[in-house]
Amino acid sequence: MADKLFDLKKQREHALRKAEGIVQAAETAQRALTDSESLDYDSLITAVHALNPRIAEIESKTTIRGMFPNGIVIVDGGRRNARQPEKRLTEEYANEFFDYISSSGQKVGAALYEGSGPSGGYVVPLTVDQQIVPLAPTDMGVREVATVIPTVMDMKIPRATTISTAAAKAEGTGSGANLFTESDPTLDQFTLSAFMAGLTHTVSWELAQDVPSFQSFAVGDMLLAQSLFEEAWYVGTGAGNSLSGTGQAQGLIGNTGTGTGVGAVADSNGNLLSIDATFDVMGTLKTPYHPNASWLMQRATAVELRKAQKQSNLFEPVFVRVGKQDFLHGYPVTYSTAMPAIAAGATPVLFGDFKIGYVIGDRGGSGINVKILDQPRATEGLIVLLAYRRTDGRVRRSEAIQAITLHSGS
Repeated sequence: MADKLFDLKKQREHALRKAEGIVQAAETAQRALTDSESLDYDSLITAVHALNPRIAEIESKTTIRGMFPNGIVIVDGGRRNARQPEKRLTEEYANEFFDYISSSGQKVGAALYEGSGPSGGYVVPLTVDQQIVPLAPTDMGVREVATVIPTVMDMKIPRATTISTAAAKAEGTGSGANLFTESDPTLDQFTLSAFMAGLTHTVSWELAQDVPSFQSFAVGDMLLAQSLFEEAWYVGTGAGNSLSGTGQAQGLIGNTGTGTGVGAVADSNGNLLSIDATFDVMGTLKTPYHPNASWLMQRATAVELRKAQKQSNLFEPVFVRVGKQDFLHGYPVTYSTAMPAIAAGATPVLFGDFKIGYVIGDRGGSGINVKILDQPRATEGLIVLLAYRRTDGRVRRSEAIQAITLHSGS
């Protein structure tokens, strides 16, 4: 299953890079896409969209336990360790190997069983490469753009829901128009709590001792799995996501400003999401939120917007890359694979000030806890690694983040 997941991710990355290359070639040449390029581009993006649900399904079931049935490695104190120096032969193996050779195979020491057998396997010592090639992580951006704070208990966060209203006052004394109007703001509050999420890995004592290279790999795998799960929570696309955030973090999708709606009918160039929609949503965001505003979307969505930009023949490109940072209309673009893809009824793009609009609270600090449980399954010769974090995310100011939603109808 791990091999299949790796292959599917390679296919998706290859298709996405080829699609981006087609758009970039047209951008560099300052020309529109040819008919052949448009057909190739559409085919590649269709492949990306088809691979996304297949990858998500496998990721929801894949754990390191499935890849390595006997478990993984112990980690000292739950900390990442530096790569261990490679050790190909033990001293005992080397000594007993030479004894085996000099005795013409008559003397077989216990250490030789690091190899495979007396039929020739002893001359090929058993080694494991010290470098494990991990799966590439997906884009995770919500923690990067949101406000993240440590909490020690549930926190009540107040906010205003209405603005007071001023009114004209007539000159003079008396009643009615001569009095200032009473007007008070309306306040409410929400609770930033903490919800548990995590995973375990099972480690055999043998594997923990024999394969030290699993140490950093195991912890990295657990941290990545935890972050991927939380990203889907924060965006609002995780399994069983609750718009209200009941029993889990509250997602962005469905809880932000409505922004702008776009009919799910392709424009004259065949794009469900047009550059015009990005212009429109900027007009729905209030001025105070613009200085720190940014975009949140899938990387595939950005590529499709760049294609739409080329087809629109804009006098000045609105989607540009400066160094390693992408900008749309001068605002930075942050990528999250958890964001919905472009499709009828989906919300593929969010725009606004996420620092003000969304708050994440991590109980006891933002570190992911890794514990080593060496007693519960000791009689089986197994150690359990446990990784977890208690976290919550809430939309603090919905008007600070606006959405582009594709209607399911025309």
